[in-house]
Amino acid sequence: MVADEFKFETFVEAQGTAMQEYLSGVVAKLSKTDKEYQAIQNRIEEIYKQYPHVRGVFDVERAAALTEQECAAVIEVIGLQNQLVEMELQSVYFRGCYDSMGYLKKAGIL
Repeated sequence: MVADEFKFETFVEAQGTAMQEYLSGVVAKLSKTDKEYQAIQNRIEEIYKQYPHVRGVFDVERAAALTEQECAAVIEVIGLQNQLVEMELQSVYFRGCYDSMGYLKKAGIL
Protein backbone atom coordinates (compact mmCIF):
# COMPACT_ATOMS: atom_id res chain seq x y z
CA MET A 1 0.00 0.00 0.00
CA VAL A 2 1.38 3.43 -0.95
CA ALA A 3 0.30 5.07 2.30
CA ASP A 4 2.38 2.60 4.30
CA GLU A 5 5.48 3.53 2.29
CA PHE A 6 5.09 7.22 3.09
CA LYS A 7 7.90 8.32 5.40
CA PHE A 8 7.78 11.87 6.68
CA GLU A 9 10.21 13.71 8.88
CA THR A 10 9.30 17.05 10.35
CA PHE A 11 11.75 19.92 10.16
CA VAL A 12 12.85 19.34 13.74
CA GLU A 13 13.23 15.58 13.24
CA ALA A 14 15.18 15.97 10.02
CA GLN A 15 17.40 18.86 10.96
CA GLY A 16 17.21 19.94 14.57
CA THR A 17 19.08 23.05 13.41
CA ALA A 18 18.43 26.58 12.30
CA MET A 19 15.93 27.27 9.53
CA GLN A 20 18.64 28.73 7.28
CA GLU A 21 20.54 25.45 7.29
CA TYR A 22 17.35 23.55 6.53
CA LEU A 23 16.51 25.82 3.61
CA SER A 24 20.09 25.63 2.35
CA GLY A 25 19.74 21.86 2.24
CA VAL A 26 16.55 22.12 0.20
CA VAL A 27 18.23 24.52 -2.23
CA ALA A 28 21.45 22.47 -2.39
CA LYS A 29 19.47 19.56 -3.83
CA LEU A 30 18.63 21.68 -6.87
CA SER A 31 22.20 21.78 -8.13
CA LYS A 32 22.37 18.00 -7.83
CA THR A 33 18.99 17.06 -9.26
CA ASP A 34 17.58 19.84 -11.46
CA LYS A 35 19.02 19.93 -14.99
CA GLU A 36 17.73 23.43 -15.74
CA TYR A 37 19.30 24.76 -12.53
CA GLN A 38 22.59 23.09 -13.43
CA ALA A 39 22.47 24.56 -16.94
CA ILE A 40 22.02 28.06 -15.56
CA GLN A 41 24.91 27.59 -13.13
CA ASN A 42 27.06 26.31 -15.99
CA ARG A 43 26.15 29.29 -18.17
CA ILE A 44 27.19 31.68 -15.39
CA GLU A 45 30.54 29.89 -15.10
CA GLU A 46 31.00 30.10 -18.88
CA ILE A 47 30.44 33.85 -18.73
CA TYR A 48 32.95 34.17 -15.89
CA LYS A 49 35.52 32.25 -17.94
CA GLN A 50 34.87 34.35 -21.03
CA TYR A 51 34.86 37.63 -19.08
CA PRO A 52 37.03 37.24 -15.95
CA HIS A 53 36.36 40.86 -14.87
CA VAL A 54 32.65 40.08 -14.56
CA ARG A 55 33.23 37.77 -11.58
CA GLY A 56 35.09 40.65 -9.91
CA VAL A 57 31.96 42.80 -10.09
CA PHE A 58 30.24 40.30 -7.79
CA ASP A 59 33.20 39.22 -5.65
CA VAL A 60 34.92 42.52 -4.93
CA GLU A 61 33.55 45.61 -3.27
CA ARG A 62 35.29 48.17 -5.44
CA ALA A 63 34.64 49.91 -8.71
CA ALA A 64 35.42 47.99 -11.87
CA ALA A 65 36.02 49.30 -15.36
CA LEU A 66 34.21 47.08 -17.84
CA THR A 67 33.97 46.91 -21.60
CA GLU A 68 30.60 47.08 -23.31
CA GLN A 69 30.67 43.27 -23.72
CA GLU A 70 31.52 42.80 -20.05
CA CYS A 71 28.62 45.07 -19.06
CA ALA A 72 26.30 42.95 -21.20
CA ALA A 73 27.71 39.86 -19.50
CA VAL A 74 27.05 41.36 -16.06
CA ILE A 75 23.44 41.99 -17.06
CA GLU A 76 23.13 38.40 -18.30
CA VAL A 77 24.63 37.01 -15.08
CA ILE A 78 22.21 39.07 -12.97
CA GLY A 79 19.29 37.74 -15.02
CA LEU A 80 20.54 34.17 -14.64
CA GLN A 81 21.06 34.63 -10.90
CA ASN A 82 17.48 35.89 -10.65
CA GLN A 83 16.31 32.73 -12.41
CA LEU A 84 18.24 30.63 -9.89
CA VAL A 85 16.64 32.51 -6.99
CA GLU A 86 13.17 31.98 -8.47
CA MET A 87 13.87 28.26 -8.78
CA GLU A 88 15.17 28.14 -5.21
CA LEU A 89 12.08 29.90 -3.89
CA GLN A 90 9.84 27.53 -5.81
CA SER A 91 11.73 24.55 -4.39
CA VAL A 92 11.35 25.88 -0.85
CA TYR A 93 7.65 26.55 -1.45
CA PHE A 94 7.03 23.02 -2.67
CA ARG A 95 9.04 21.60 0.23
CA GLY A 96 6.71 23.54 2.52
CA CYS A 97 3.71 22.00 0.77
CA TYR A 98 5.26 18.55 1.21
CA ASP A 99 5.94 19.25 4.89
CA SER A 100 2.35 20.43 5.39
CA MET A 101 1.01 17.20 3.97
CA GLY A 102 3.30 15.26 6.28
CA TYR A 103 2.09 17.16 9.32
CA LEU A 104 -1.53 16.51 8.35
CA LYS A 105 -0.77 12.81 7.88
CA LYS A 106 0.99 12.60 11.24
CA ALA A 107 -1.97 14.34 12.85
CA GLY A 108 -4.28 11.73 11.34
CA ILE A 109 -6.16 14.28 9.27
CA LEU A 110 -5.15 12.65 5.97
